[in-house]
Amino acid sequence: MIAMTYKQFHMKMRLMLLLAASFLACKKDGKFQDEDMGPVTVSIASTAGTINIPDGNNYILNTDQLSIPLNIVMSASAPKYFTLGIRPDEDTARKLIEAQVLPDAVLLDESYYELPKSADIRFGLDSIPVMLEVNMQAVEKHYGKNLVLAVRLENPGKQNALSPSGSMAIVVINTAGLIREDELHYLSFTNAGTLLSMPSSDDHTLGETEVILPVSLTLGGAAGGAFTLSVNEVTDTAQALIDDGTITDGVLFRKDDDYILPLNASFDAFTNTAKFDLRVKTASLKNNANRKPVLALTISDPTKHLIDETKKTLVMVLDPARLIETDITGTNIRYTTQYENTSNANETSGKLIDNNINTKFLLFNFTSAWMKLEFDTPQTSGAYTLTSANDAPDRDPKNWTLEGSNNDVDWVVLDQRTDQSFGSRFQTVKYTFPDRTPYKYYRLNITSVRGGTLFQMAEWRLIKRP
Repeated sequence: MIAMTYKQFHMKMRLMLLLAASFLACKKDGKFQDEDMGPVTVSIASTAGTINIPDGNNYILNTDQLSIPLNIVMSASAPKYFTLGIRPDEDTARKLIEAQVLPDAVLLDESYYELPKSADIRFGLDSIPVMLEVNMQAVEKHYGKNLVLAVRLENPGKQNALSPSGSMAIVVINTAGLIREDELHYLSFTNAGTLLSMPSSDDHTLGETEVILPVSLTLGGAAGGAFTLSVNEVTDTAQALIDDGTITDGVLFRKDDDYILPLNASFDAFTNTAKFDLRVKTASLKNNANRKPVLALTISDPTKHLIDETKKTLVMVLDPARLIETDITGTNIRYTTQYENTSNANETSGKLIDNNINTKFLLFNFTSAWMKLEFDTPQTSGAYTLTSANDAPDRDPKNWTLEGSNNDVDWVVLDQRTDQSFGSRFQTVKYTFPDRTPYKYYRLNITSVRGGTLFQMAEWRLIKRP
């Protein structure tokens, strides 16, 4: 026997409910021969005008949705095809709630359910189910209360009539009867409740114009379908922590001025964690390099589930010293190259480190060549950039090593690249390496180009990573 998934089981059960209701509606063929096929009276099946949920197995439930079959019944088999209007009656439901006829009740808001506007009654049917689909967020949001919706039938076609006492039914959903309190789904910041120092791990991305910090969210309980929630700043929370001295030497960072937030964060289906990117502007970090930038974020308005009010805010304290990359190329005390361009003064070796991507270093009769930076004291690095020049891509470097030394004799390979190519002209590519040993000398050793005997490169920059 092949085991069914939960989704398959849910779909099968729903189909069985609909088929069972339709089957019970059908009469034997012989009945139509004996019966007077006149107009019928139509009503909603209920108990004294009320449909209580749960009441036995009169509903289908999963993580995201509550499905309730509302059974429309005819006084006899339908003599011919006709249509029937269906609509919610919020005024009636609201009056019953206000009059306390329905205790501990809340009106089911129209944003949380779907109800067909009509039903097609086909010849020979004496009942037909229509599905009321309720978003489980309503059940979770109003947990402990009764959700109420009045459903009214109207305008039966073909001279059929509405039952005077059964044209409307009150659907009462006992939320606590559907799920336990410990089955509620709450959304929160994974690191809420503390002052989160950033970076807190190595999963951030450093850049010349921005630093990308991933922020983690958590969903409690069994995960269902995909959904989104809003993300925003709460400057008052961050400023209060600075003002009361909780964060000393703090400076408030503001959205758009100092960092960029997405409007929403997204949870994929059947996952309990999600991340969104906080993009902090490098210029703001550099302007406050000796202070503690502080920002506070909040989540709200999920399209599913609930916000944990105790964990909906995250306060982050940034450490600029660990987030800022520094270009140390210009602090060298000596720059030398293996070969020089003696044919064109505008394309000499110095153009490779002039911090201008519109100039370039060009060599003829190329087989290999190195370029070397010397510093007054040993420096740590961790990254470098190369920028392609303006002319033919065959002149671009293909294979190279970056090396470090403290005596200009013994060299350590820090990074090795093979079969490299640039996607466009004037493209800057950053390369990183893990060795953070301080070196007095750094050497870029180009061993081959893409093709031909000419070498060109617009810029080489050495970067100090935090």
